[in-house]
Amino acid sequence: MSKVATAPAAQTTTPVKIPHERIAMRAYEKWCQRGKPMGSPMKDWLEAESELRAEYARASSIASRR
Repeated sequence: MSKVATAPAAQTTTPVKIPHERIAMRAYEKWCQRGKPMGSPMKDWLEAESELRAEYARASSIASRR
């Protein structure tokens, strides 16, 4: 019996382009709120990027309804 591979479903929305500076500022704010601990900044960066993507997506969704 052979397996048939199907192409992944195409995304219906284009990825949101977030300015690098916005992510950097949000990550810095998160780091400051945590007391400026030593360690990897990656967690703050990824959380900031995720938050901004969600905010931009909501704003885009609201704007497209108008």
